[in-house]
Amino acid sequence: MDEAAPGGSGKGLRISLGVIEGLLLGFFCYLPAVILWQHYGDVPQPRVYPHGSFTSFGSDPPPASYWVSWAAPTVVVVACGLMTVSWRPVRQFAVPLVCAFLPMAAMVAWFMIGMELFFTPD
Repeated sequence: MDEAAPGGSGKGLRISLGVIEGLLLGFFCYLPAVILWQHYGDVPQPRVYPHGSFTSFGSDPPPASYWVSWAAPTVVVVACGLMTVSWRPVRQFAVPLVCAFLPMAAMVAWFMIGMELFFTPD
């Protein structure tokens, strides 16, 4: 008995690949992109804040360019994902990619910013 391939098999594959690619991009490519942005953009590195100052930066907050360097690679990925919304096959890959990239990049940023701003070896 011959069975036809299900009509949605390509859709599921595209969604799965988008999620996997988004997680990999967020984990392995986001931090190098930020580091390159900070290096070539001459972004000043903020000072290390004292223990217990997680809620206040005091009179010397990190410069705005520091925060932009963390946000810009994410904005680029989201913009590229939004450009594909009109074409269905690519949308089925790009939307899951962006939805997987954002939380992974946020976790990497949260960890690295915390280490840069608040970690002081005792």
